[in-house]
Amino acid sequence: MLYAVRCIFSDMNFGSFLKTPWLIGLGLAVIAAIIARGFWLYWASLTCPTADGVITRIDIERKYSGGSTSGHYFSATFTYDFRDGRGRRVSGSWYKNFSSESEAREFAERELPVDKKVVVRFNPKSPIQNNLELDSWTYTGDRPTSLNI
Repeated sequence: MLYAVRCIFSDMNFGSFLKTPWLIGLGLAVIAAIIARGFWLYWASLTCPTADGVITRIDIERKYSGGSTSGHYFSATFTYDFRDGRGRRVSGSWYKNFSSESEAREFAERELPVDKKVVVRFNPKSPIQNNLELDSWTYTGDRPTSLNI
């Protein structure tokens, strides 16, 4: 029996199978499927409705990383409220990490202070699944102040 199995596998030439255009086509199909799914998720996120919201609270906490360097960092959590499509009040939060407390406070004062109006994108079927729309009109932290032209 072992001899029969060995004969079957020796007759199959796996090396030529791996070099065939079929395998290359399969790889390209997988890559195309991953890219298509990314576009589909992006399009689906744009179809979610937006609502006007407002920053209601800012919490800045010192946290410790669990890595081998075991350093600390500061996490600023921004809480916001908005009304969903049915008019119900919903809350959400967004956070950003900083290397110092002064950086976190400066960012909070400049970009997302309490009572700042923001845009929130939410899932119409489950509004508790929501996220801040941080675009160039809401968030200026990475935008140059001048182009020096």
